[in-house]
Amino acid sequence: MYYKRHAMITMKSPAPTLRPAFLCGILCIALLMVAPAGAFTADSLNITVATNGDATASFSFTLDGVIENAIPLSMLQDQLVKGLATSSDPPQVLSFDRSEAILLLKNFAVTKSVPTGTEYQTAPMDFKNAQIALQNSAVSTVISADFSPKIITVTFPDGYSTQLTDSSVLPGLKHTVIDPAKAKAAPTINASSLGAIWISSSPENVRVYIDGTYAGESPGTFSGIVPGEHQVMLEADGFVSLTQTVMVNTGETTMLSEALDYAAAPTNKANAPGAGAVIAVLALAGYGTTVRRRK
Repeated sequence: MYYKRHAMITMKSPAPTLRPAFLCGILCIALLMVAPAGAFTADSLNITVATNGDATASFSFTLDGVIENAIPLSMLQDQLVKGLATSSDPPQVLSFDRSEAILLLKNFAVTKSVPTGTEYQTAPMDFKNAQIALQNSAVSTVISADFSPKIITVTFPDGYSTQLTDSSVLPGLKHTVIDPAKAKAAPTINASSLGAIWISSSPENVRVYIDGTYAGESPGTFSGIVPGEHQVMLEADGFVSLTQTVMVNTGETTMLSEALDYAAAPTNKANAPGAGAVIAVLALAGYGTTVRRRK
């Protein structure tokens, strides 16, 4: 009798392989952890000043990338309110969505009665405050933000408006709303008794302040100035501010031409590896441990 002997064959499970799709997903997560995954860009800011000095601000912005749907609106709202605060009263949010915020700015302008009407002096606004606050927050590794509006427009109660472009600071503005009754009774000012300052600068489009009050952007002629000494300050983002004493004579235009020096480049800490990088490394390490245990 013949017996057929059967060989016992032991089959070993193949070692787990790294699937390309899964690896790609892990790497994408790691990339989002260590590099900005979205951007906040300020498009425009329109401020309308009321007769009592309060103002309504319409702030339009664009959200790109993951931030568009992943970042809570409350977080963006908090940073925006910090950046638009101009007095002890924080801005009151009237409405807020993922493209526009409407806010009430209490005491945005100080009003004063003058012989010809009512003078409005607005508060300055520094958009770098919101940007710095965001860079110091926990989401700085996944968000890049530019809170400086491309276009800023401030409109006073009489319809007069001032516009700035690509500025990280909205300077204080002064404007007088003429009251016809007061203007008629006020003494007439002879325009020939006033002077002017013509200002050019390098770079162009720097902000011009005359005696601490924003007057416009260079190059240009700034007229209606009382004769005598005046302080002129030139200011632009990325440059060192410059102040000059200028003498204005009756019926004459004083010429001023200045070049601003570049400011030292700030150290960019927002993109330094932080918690996001640590989490990404841990995610990859955890995946490697799981593969080894399966083996």
